[in-house]
This record gives sequence, C-alpha cells and structure tokens, in this order.
Amino acid sequence: MSRKPDFLIVGMAKCGTSSLAQYLLQHPEIFICEKKEPRFITSVAGKFPKGGPKDDQVRAWYVETWDEYLKLFANAKAKRAGEASADTLYFYQDTIPIIKEFLGDPEIIIILRDPVKRAFSAYSHLVRDQREVLSFEAALDAEEERKKEGWELIYHYKSASKYYDCVKAFKENFTNVKVVLTDDLRKTPQDTTRSLFEFLGIQQNLDINTTVDYNVSGIPKNQLLHNSLQEETWLRKVVRPLARAIFPSKEARSSAVAWLSSKNIDKMTLPAYLKDDLYNYFKEDILKTEELTGLDLSTWKKFT
Repeated sequence: MSRKPDFLIVGMAKCGTSSLAQYLLQHPEIFICEKKEPRFITSVAGKFPKGGPKDDQVRAWYVETWDEYLKLFANAKAKRAGEASADTLYFYQDTIPIIKEFLGDPEIIIILRDPVKRAFSAYSHLVRDQREVLSFEAALDAEEERKKEGWELIYHYKSASKYYDCVKAFKENFTNVKVVLTDDLRKTPQDTTRSLFEFLGIQQNLDINTTVDYNVSGIPKNQLLHNSLQEETWLRKVVRPLARAIFPSKEARSSAVAWLSSKNIDKMTLPAYLKDDLYNYFKEDILKTEELTGLDLSTWKKFT
C-alpha cells in the first residue's frame, strides 16, 4: 500500500509555513515531501487561481491527481510523513471534506501570525515578485473585486487574515489540531518545535537550526539576483553546477538560497494610519480566535 501523509501543515499563508516545514524536516523521524506546497487538496476542490499576474506559473506547481500526490511520499521511510500547503486552511469549506475522503483524520498543524503583519507580508511578497502594481491601500480596495475574478489566495489580504472560522472548522472536524504562533516560532523556536514533536509523537529532545528565514517578503535590492533565486533564469542555469559542488545536499542548497534571498531583501513599511485601521478591522476576529485557541494574542490587540 502506498504511503500517505499522516500530518498536514495547512497554513495560514505568509505565517511562516515554509520556515516551519524546513525546521520540522530536520528531525530524522519526519518526512516532508520535497515539492513545496503540492496543493493537491485544493486542486481536487477546484480552487485554482483564475487571475492575477504570473498566474500560469502559480498553476504550474499544483499536483492534480492522487497518483501524482502519492508519488511525493513514495520514498518516505520516517515515522511521520507530511506536507505543507498554505492554502488548505483558507479554503476550509472545500478542503476539509477532501482531506477526510483521501487522508482520513491526520494530525493538523496551523500556524497563525499577527493579522495585520500577515496581510502586509502578503502584499510585500507580491511586490517582491513583481506581481502587485498597486499601493497597499489601493490593493485593499481592490480585494473584493479580485476575489470575484478568482485571483489567487495571496491577493486576499484582509480575508486571509481572519482566522476564527477556518480554525474553528478544523478543530471541529479533526481529532488532533495544533495551533502555533509565528511569534513563538521566532522568539522561542526550540520550545515551539519541541511542542510539535510531542504533538506528532516523536523524540522531543532535539535541537533544530532555526537561524534561516524562508520565503522572506520585501523589495529586492537586486532584482536579477532575486529572479534567479526564485525562477529558472539563465543565471541560475550557469550557477547551478557550482552550487551543487559547494552544497551537495538539497537541504544545504535550500538553506543557502533562503539565506541569500533574505540578505537581498529590504523590508517595506506599513503606513501608520493603515495599520490602525486594519487592527480595528480585525478586532472581533482576534478576540474570537484568542478564545477559541486559548493562546495569548495580546500582542495583536493594537485596536481602540
């Protein structure tokens, strides 16, 4: 019988799912499929993006069939096997039935970030990749129209920063759901990863290298370098043999690319008036999410 994933990192997008997956992957008892965000579950649910710049590139990495999905885990020898698709949480009404049908009752890991920071990080991510041409304020105003036109999740700046309904649905539909915070992953990474090892029923006393941030958002200092680190450019083809000689393992190359990418990024600044408006907009959802999860979200409560 083919191996299936027995745990899922379901999102939320731009909350640190890439970093979390890379950190967990260091544990010898964990296998996470090599393909980043296979999005099989949302592909079955039919949630393909239909608009937005570079949409064809986004669609290209979806794994659309069960056989293709199982192949991602064919070499899984570890005790636990999982994957991280950051859109699974957001489309919960469609994805939960798909998970139950194909995977049963896997362990679910959810990572949440300050909603205002998450929304602006998503915007910064798209500016970084030259997929967003509007100001943040204009992009917020355009969000509902873009959603109607089927633009990808990452353009749903405000909507994807409201967590209560989707987290509640996952907690009600699966036996084991673990919610962690991006801030905790950054401030106390060893404690946070060990709590996840305990959740997954594997050895806890293991130190993880959490010094590298993956998929950092912001404005590239050098666009050519950024594009070459993210896409299949001529420069990437030229450098690849040397990179493989210096970093023989894929994990080492991934870490090196992430480190170089982060050093090539300048952080963007959110205007204060927009920040205040957004915290007030998210107030009710923050309070409900705090009560639902039992987590301390006091650092998110910057509303009046």
